[in-house]
Amino acid sequence: MLLLLLPISLCLPFLNQVEILITNPTVIIPDFDDILLVENPTQDVLLEPSQHLEKNWSLVNLLSLVYSIGVFICLLRLLLSIIQLYKLKKRSKTFIKDGFCFISADTPTVFSCFRWIFIPKDKINEIDTSILEHEKVHIKLGHTLDLIVTEVYLVVFWFNPFSYLFRKSIKSIHEFQADKFVIDNQVKKSYYLELLIKNLGVQQNAKLYSYFNHSLIKKRIDMITKTNSNQQKLIRYILLIPILAVLFMAFIKPKSNTNTDHIIEQVLTEEIAIETPPSIFPIQQGSKNDITAVYGKNFNHPIRKKKVFHGGIDIRAKIGTPIIATAHGTITLAKNQGDWGNLIVISHADGYETWYAHLESFNSKKSQQVQKGQIIGYSGNTGLSTGPHLHYEVKHNGKRLNPMDFFE
Repeated sequence: MLLLLLPISLCLPFLNQVEILITNPTVIIPDFDDILLVENPTQDVLLEPSQHLEKNWSLVNLLSLVYSIGVFICLLRLLLSIIQLYKLKKRSKTFIKDGFCFISADTPTVFSCFRWIFIPKDKINEIDTSILEHEKVHIKLGHTLDLIVTEVYLVVFWFNPFSYLFRKSIKSIHEFQADKFVIDNQVKKSYYLELLIKNLGVQQNAKLYSYFNHSLIKKRIDMITKTNSNQQKLIRYILLIPILAVLFMAFIKPKSNTNTDHIIEQVLTEEIAIETPPSIFPIQQGSKNDITAVYGKNFNHPIRKKKVFHGGIDIRAKIGTPIIATAHGTITLAKNQGDWGNLIVISHADGYETWYAHLESFNSKKSQQVQKGQIIGYSGNTGLSTGPHLHYEVKHNGKRLNPMDFFE
């Protein structure tokens, strides 16, 4: 059960990517035929690097460096532990007994790893059979493989303190299983406890392999001396599950009170606020004075050499200027779209859509819920553009409208 937590923990973060959509709206991207400008051309705007992007990039680089160093150190420690083990085996004497591979090595204690049981070479005839049985259980149950999987997980998630608690829990379970097996096979519990107590003061390093003597001995003694729960108590615990489920659902049920009218009024007010059409200026701290090309005029396209209809407005903005959502909605597109450059499309209530073209970078992603005034990206000069600016459009049920009619 503990080992199942590893793949579950890796899969849980991706659950928010799984969505069940009743309708899957398709955003049709037309050819970009808009021209830049009438007066005060945006190509005259001075290009300045975005300090916001530079700061974010520096922070990402620093965190990536620290993470990489941690991974390298943890991986190096794991590899050195394995190399030391193989060196110890190589310079030691090996013999087979009762189907198990014993290695007489220069080690202070008995321990098992993979299919091998390492024994102190100066105490071969002094090792108690119970200790050997304990290590045989580790081999039979494949505990070394469990530890390797845990150590590899630690290499990747070395920064998570719960990973180390997880490793400690795995080792505890290994020891509890081995102890139970030995005691259940006609070994007196009192005699086995004496063996553990004798080794209570022995300090060992936490290696890849399992020691009979390590810091978990006190817990092992406590587990051995506990009385097992009877079946009736186990049934009681199982019956608690549906009771807890009912209680959980009871607590999340809305509480009725005499102030129902006020609650309904508040909900209606919030819904009305959410359903208002796009109404604020799409550039942070921008104004109508920054508009360089208006909606609805026909222009001679400088590249396509034909008259085109301008379906939105162009707003001058230095590269890296924050672009904000003009109303609550859901991102239905956030990617590069050829002549449009980096394009964001937001779907709003009541059939409204807003389009933000020629962005330098994104601060949002597809399917993300955004609030009115939230930064969704940064202005740029991508796609079919002759200077840094934002091309902004408003649509209602697929029809282009004049964005100027919606500004507060």
